[in-house]
Amino acid sequence: MNTRFVVALGLIATLASAQASACAFTAMGTASSSAQADAFAQFAGGIKDAQQGRVGSAQGLPGAGFTGTARGSIVGLWKFAFTAPDGVSSIDWGFQTWHDDGTELTNSGGRPPDSGNFCMGAWEQRGGGAYSLNHWAIAWGLPPDFDSSAITGLVNIRELVSVDRSGNSMSGTVSLDLYALDGTTLMAHLVDGTVSGARISP
Repeated sequence: MNTRFVVALGLIATLASAQASACAFTAMGTASSSAQADAFAQFAGGIKDAQQGRVGSAQGLPGAGFTGTARGSIVGLWKFAFTAPDGVSSIDWGFQTWHDDGTELTNSGGRPPDSGNFCMGAWEQRGGGAYSLNHWAIAWGLPPDFDSSAITGLVNIRELVSVDRSGNSMSGTVSLDLYALDGTTLMAHLVDGTVSGARISP
């Protein structure tokens, strides 16, 4: 039997009881997942408050307004949340830096640092305030043991987001796929979700 096929079947079965995060996987149904859910709810709530103007710049979030030169520019530091199709559950959350050279860096709050919580991508403007991101992460370990010495594969995160006219809020969609280490063999489609984000002002 094809080894890749067996691995893919195992991953799909395992993922049925796991939640994808941008820089790999997060366990569901464990004591720590309750803490993760609480952390995500607080973090995502802060983004919603910032988008609605209820958080001032004193907390380091939008309020005074971004004074960049490009209307709707993605360049800068963002607080982000990826939400599952149920509209409540976390896919991932943390901070993203979108650089003016077309590269991006994510610090994932949904992934412990010892298993890799930083990953990178490349973006392009699609017109107006719309941007697409092609982001790659190395997936270390699988639930339930998350053996950080075992490389599972590569996770491709695709975002399509729009920045509002103020330049302080973004929203859109995210899709995650698991690939073999060759970066071309699709092992499993992990999840689709939504993106929300709030700019962090200096």
